[in-house]
Amino acid sequence: MTHDEWWRDAVLYQIYPRSFADSDGDGIGDLPGIVKHLDHLNDGTPGSLGVDAVWLSPFYPSPQADFGYDISDHQAVDPVFGTLADFDELVEQAHARGIRVIVDLVMNHTAVTHPWFTESRSDRASAKRDWYIWADPAPDGGPPNNWLSAFERCGPAWTLDQATGQYYLHSFTPGQPDLNWRNPRVRDAMRAVWRFWLDRGVDGFRIDVAHRLMKDPELRDNPPEVAHARRHVSHPSVRQRNLDLPEVHDILRDLRRTLGEYGDRFALGEVPISDDARLVEYFGGDGMQTAFHMAYWEQPWHGEAFRRTVDGLAGRMRPDALPTYALATHDISRTVTRYGSPERARVAAMMTLTLRGVPCVYYGEEIGMRDAPPPAGRELDVDGRDGTRVPMHWDADGTGFTTGEPWLPPGPDLAEVNVARQARSPESLLHLYRRLVWYRRGSQALRRGTYRSLDAPGDAFVYLRSAPGERLLVALNFTDRPLAVAPGGLPPSGRVELSTRPDRETGRQASLRPLTLAPDEGVIVRLGDS
Repeated sequence: MTHDEWWRDAVLYQIYPRSFADSDGDGIGDLPGIVKHLDHLNDGTPGSLGVDAVWLSPFYPSPQADFGYDISDHQAVDPVFGTLADFDELVEQAHARGIRVIVDLVMNHTAVTHPWFTESRSDRASAKRDWYIWADPAPDGGPPNNWLSAFERCGPAWTLDQATGQYYLHSFTPGQPDLNWRNPRVRDAMRAVWRFWLDRGVDGFRIDVAHRLMKDPELRDNPPEVAHARRHVSHPSVRQRNLDLPEVHDILRDLRRTLGEYGDRFALGEVPISDDARLVEYFGGDGMQTAFHMAYWEQPWHGEAFRRTVDGLAGRMRPDALPTYALATHDISRTVTRYGSPERARVAAMMTLTLRGVPCVYYGEEIGMRDAPPPAGRELDVDGRDGTRVPMHWDADGTGFTTGEPWLPPGPDLAEVNVARQARSPESLLHLYRRLVWYRRGSQALRRGTYRSLDAPGDAFVYLRSAPGERLLVALNFTDRPLAVAPGGLPPSGRVELSTRPDRETGRQASLRPLTLAPDEGVIVRLGDS
C-alpha cells in the first residue's frame, strides 16, 4: 500500500453536524460538539468505535433550502455550527486521535444567496451570467426543456427569473441553481475552494452528485423513454442529457490531480447510478478513488440479492478498485427501519464491515437508531428525509445531545436505544460494532484481502476473504430460522472468531460440514493459514 492509499484500510463514519452533538444549548449540533465526542469514535482503544475517518455533511453558510447543500459561501462555517477556528480545532483534535477528516464538496450548485448567483442574476450582461445555466423560455413561455428536478415536490428543473426574463437550471430545489462547469472561470473558482480546505488540513472530499456536474450544452429535451425520470435511470439505448455525461470525468480527473499535489488526500463519490457498467467509470482509475455502491443499499433483505449485487460490481470493477459500502446515510432510511429488526441490523453490520470495500457507518447506526419522522407540522426537509436525521441518542433523556430544545425531536425509543446504555452491555449492538471494527483493523484478509463468494443453500450469503497467512469465512443467515451451510472446498472445521449473536461461544472450533447458523446470525470463521 502506498502512502496515499490510507483509505483502503479505513472505516468511515458519517456525521450530520446538525444532529450529532450541541455544545451551546441552541438545539442544533455544532463543530465543538463533535470535538467533545471524538473519543467515542476512536480513543485508540477497543473501548471506542475505532473508525479511521469522519465525513462531515455540510457545515457551510446556507439559507437551508436543502439543509446545507445550498451553500452561500464555500469557504466559511455557518455561525450555527461555529467558526473556522472551531473547524481547525476539530481537524487538530481528530488528527491527534488518528482520525482523518473528510468534508462534503458540493460543486453542482450553490444557494441563490451565493454572491456568484446574486451577481449572475443581476443583469443579462453580468460578468458572471454564464457562471450558471440560463435559457430563454420555450415558445409557449414555459421551461426551456423537459428536464425535471430530482425532488418531486419541486416540479421542473427550471425557475423563471422575472427580472431578467430567463429561466435558470436547478437540479434540486429552486434555491440551488446549477453551476456552469463548461465555463473555465467556474473551474478556477472551484479549484480555489478545493485548495482552501486542503490547506486547512482536510484529508479529502465526499463529492456530492458527482455525475451531475455537466449538462448537454444544447439543453435538448430528454428522450421520451427517460423524460419521466428525476434521477438516473438505466436504458439500453439512450442517455439522459442532464446527468452522467462523459465530460464529467474531466472535472473529476482535475480534482484528483489537485488532491495528488497534497500527497495523501482522497475523493469519495456520491454517484447515484445503479447501473454498474456506468458506475465503475467513476472510481478506481484516474478520477475519484472510490464511490458508493448505490445498488447495495437498494437490496431487499435477501442473501442472494446481496451476493448478486456485490458479485456484479466486483466482476466489472478495475482490478484494484474498491467501492464504498453503506446501508444508511442522511438520504437513506436507517437499517433497522428498512430491514425490520435489530437482529438483522447486526447481520448487516457484519456484512458491511467484512466485504472487500470501504465501509461507511452513518451516525447512530452503531446503536441501531430507527427513522423517526417528526410530528405533523414539524416536517422540515423538502424530500421527506427528516426521520433519518434525528439527533444522536447519547443518553436516555436527550441531554447528551443538547440542553435546549432539539431542532428535531429524538426517536421514541431514546430511553432504550442510546450510547450510554449500550456501552454498559457486552451484548449490545454498539459492542458488536466495536468488536467488528477493531477485528477488521487487525485482519490483513479483511483490510486488503481478496473476496470470493461461495454457493450456499437457503437464504445465506457466504464468502471468503483471503490474504497470505489468513483465510476467513463469513457466513450470513438472512432468515429467521436455523440454517445449515456447507460450502465445498473448505476444511472440515474452523475457529469461530465473531458472531452477531451474543449466545454463540467464540474462540472454539466449529464444524463446517455443515456450519449451522442460528436465526439472523452472521459469523466470521478462521480457516487457518493459506
